[in-house]
Amino acid sequence: MWVGVKMHKFNYFCSIVLVVTLPLMIVILTSNLILRVSETYTYHFNDSQVMDEVPYSVTGSEMGKEIASYWSSFSSKDFQVYEDNGIYKDKIFQNDEQQVMRKTKNILNIELAAGLLCLAISLAIYIYLLRSGFRDALRNRYRVGAGLTLGLLIAQAACWMSKGFRLQAYHTLIGIKLHKDSTTLALVLGDPFYKTYVLFASVFGVALLAVLTYVNYSLTKPSRIFY
Repeated sequence: MWVGVKMHKFNYFCSIVLVVTLPLMIVILTSNLILRVSETYTYHFNDSQVMDEVPYSVTGSEMGKEIASYWSSFSSKDFQVYEDNGIYKDKIFQNDEQQVMRKTKNILNIELAAGLLCLAISLAIYIYLLRSGFRDALRNRYRVGAGLTLGLLIAQAACWMSKGFRLQAYHTLIGIKLHKDSTTLALVLGDPFYKTYVLFASVFGVALLAVLTYVNYSLTKPSRIFY
């Protein structure tokens, strides 16, 4: 009897943890991974036409691929894009801009690790509860987790749409003041890039939530007695 009570309490605790880790996993991974694909930047450059203001002969597609490649790489090599100038290749970004990219990359890698940890915890708990016959609780907890996910996605969008929040986040997390001659990075990834980020993070967050909702329903739906 005591064993049964303890197992029930443990399963209940696990289900509560799942309610927390599932939304965090979805929001963190989708908002992180969209920064590691070139399509995000290509869309931004085509939509905003900011590359027309960059004083170098580099296309938006080239710039997007270089940025995405840098975020996705675990190399310690500094970020740099070159402009072909005959037999020479001129550097586009200054040292302070490279420092900003390096620090941002470190933050993104830490965030990715946190997202993967939430994924591992969520997956382990879900499989355990599913095999333990905790299907009704999984359905109920998932509804709560899905609601929290939508709430987090809305909150994330609202925060990044606020200029005050963006400035505070930059000063707190990055804190590097760019030299007045270092304007390329501000043009490429400054305002209005946040609009593209919010759009992609929200769309892919909702899409992943929809997929997981279907999977959860398929695995936990009540057995039908009559057909």
